[in-house]
Amino acid sequence: MDKIETYIGFSVKKGSVVFGLDCLTRYRKKLYLVVVTQSVAEKTKANAKQYAEQRNVPFAVVSDYEILLKRNCKVLGICDKSLADAIVANIQ
Repeated sequence: MDKIETYIGFSVKKGSVVFGLDCLTRYRKKLYLVVVTQSVAEKTKANAKQYAEQRNVPFAVVSDYEILLKRNCKVLGICDKSLADAIVANIQ
């Protein structure tokens, strides 16, 4: 388990995550990061990337982590700025 998966787990436990592309596009509050897994369909990935660009939010592609596979989720939004910054810092 690496740091990115740990930070995503913290976000889930804190409740500052929006799961799924449909919920993400309906979410009206501020998002700080859009995350997709590597196994997501290309069209879904393109839609998530377009959404992130429209909202001026960073976009990240991560490995298929166990915490996301348990929820059968491949797209999520992080609503906590500090956790989103930590994830972005560890991706790059």
